[in-house]
Amino acid sequence: MKRITYLALLFLLFIATANAQNNDFFIHTVSKGQTLYSISRMYQTTVKEIIDQNPECVNKLSIGQKIKIRQNKQQAQQQESTSNGERYHTIQPGETLYRLGQKYGITPQEICEANPGLSISNFRSGEVILIPASKQPIQQPVVEQQAPVEQTRPDTIPIRTTHKVEKGETVYRITKLYNISEEELRAVNPGIKKNKLKKNTIINIPYSSRELALMRFKEIEQQQREESNAEVFRRIEQMKDSMSNDDTFEGIRAAVILPFLLDSYSPNEQARMVEYYEGFLMAVEKLKQYGYSFEIHTFDSGKESNSLEPLIASGELDNMDIIFGALYPKHNKQLADFARKKEIPLVIPFTSKEDEIFRNPMVYVVNTMQSYFYSEVIDHFSVEFPNANVVFVSDSINNKKEFVSALSENFQQRGTPYSTITLSDITNHEVNEAKLQELMKEDKQNIIIPTSSSEVTLSTLLPTLILLNNDTINLPEFKLFGYPEWQIYAGNMRNEIYEVDTYFYASFFSHYTLPEANSFQNEYIRWYNRAPQNIYPRYGMLGYDTGYIFLLAISKFGNNMPENINKVSFTPVQTGFKFERVNNWGGMVNKKIYFVRYTPEYTIKKIDFDKK
Repeated sequence: MKRITYLALLFLLFIATANAQNNDFFIHTVSKGQTLYSISRMYQTTVKEIIDQNPECVNKLSIGQKIKIRQNKQQAQQQESTSNGERYHTIQPGETLYRLGQKYGITPQEICEANPGLSISNFRSGEVILIPASKQPIQQPVVEQQAPVEQTRPDTIPIRTTHKVEKGETVYRITKLYNISEEELRAVNPGIKKNKLKKNTIINIPYSSRELALMRFKEIEQQQREESNAEVFRRIEQMKDSMSNDDTFEGIRAAVILPFLLDSYSPNEQARMVEYYEGFLMAVEKLKQYGYSFEIHTFDSGKESNSLEPLIASGELDNMDIIFGALYPKHNKQLADFARKKEIPLVIPFTSKEDEIFRNPMVYVVNTMQSYFYSEVIDHFSVEFPNANVVFVSDSINNKKEFVSALSENFQQRGTPYSTITLSDITNHEVNEAKLQELMKEDKQNIIIPTSSSEVTLSTLLPTLILLNNDTINLPEFKLFGYPEWQIYAGNMRNEIYEVDTYFYASFFSHYTLPEANSFQNEYIRWYNRAPQNIYPRYGMLGYDTGYIFLLAISKFGNNMPENINKVSFTPVQTGFKFERVNNWGGMVNKKIYFVRYTPEYTIKKIDFDKK
């Protein structure tokens, strides 16, 4: 009897110790796409702090791994804390919302409000949730507005510089020095009569005719761009004039906040933002044809150094149903704080490096973060190539080390065979045939993957693979697999990419052989009397895709948009969408990935794994 009592006391002591530790720590289970950095941002700690508590994380972080996280004690250096007294809790077996509310002195409703991703279906042991202390409003940081720095653009003049003649210099020598013709030099120096020049004479050096032509071309190009932009802003003003400012409007009020840079000279950035907005307006008009109603409020965020606090303080955003923007991290931080306070969805179309998503349930990040990108690609790779034998081709650039490492680890777990050959070996004709015959397998899907996404690597590799793929060499069938950047190079290497049977992964892709992209381009030209810019991504298409899906989703589902946005029936022109919450209290990340295949039959296939 004494023995049983003694064991029971030991057990109670163990439970008491565990509970005491649980007050200081909680357990996080690693899920797909998470990194030490993203986990640290979720819990407002540091990577070093996590590693100190979990030394095994230094070398490896795998899905399902459980790591110990210290509760945030509101230390002085933690200045991003959202409110005093917040803590995290790992749901234990048998716990309920009611019991948690009793334990922490709050209501189940308050727990659910703090965790928009929490529901009855996913309230299960092992999930981490945020326990709020109170419903006090978040204090917004006060940011001083900085006056914009004035920029001037010098007038174009034919004289480039002046030159002081040295002893022995001739007209011929000076024309070669400045790469101009003798006629061009004499035209701005009518006093020059002979080839020989007098020492210390000051002469004018003009721009060459080629330089002047290029400058004139740029002036015309800028004039056309400004005229196009003026048309867009005229549309903006028309839309503003037609808007009703009373409370009787029953449609969707949307704000678009972008750096149109009306007060500075930055043509490339301005052109991208204007084109995004042009595509956005096309989506608005398309949805209006289906009976949806919108008020679009457009604001220029200006330079990165500007503050959006004056706009926020003006109250013009208070009644918005959804906000699109901005471009710069500083502006996104200010908008995210405002969106959380007012409970307005904020769509961030461009940058993927947004810490706001880990702490703010109102944020939607369209441009997929790399860590989530990789986990989706690895899953899709195993579906597309279930019987793969992989040959990595390494070179000195090796700029995809993180991806290759994650892929190799997955191959080890699945038992997928893989090996490595260097780029120099594969381009050495005395080595490559015998080496590749040794590495490739007749009964497998042989996939060649370079460890670099660079154009140099691809342009070096493709000719060799074409040579190896001909009938005179007895190699098993193989395919080439690579990276999103390849769609940029495809125009220069189109025939080679088709011939090798090339795949690459991408979160966005468009090609004018695809019907939706061709239709968009024709409509865009009809609207704006010019073609979209030939850049990746195509900003007009991005504006159309994000405008269409989010305006349709908020119109149909309202406050229930987060759980229903993936149900929207929509064929995007360029950017795919599949949103998931990063955690129970954070925002939504876009995890959509396509595989794009350039086939030997000279066709392009955009493989959507969610429709397989």
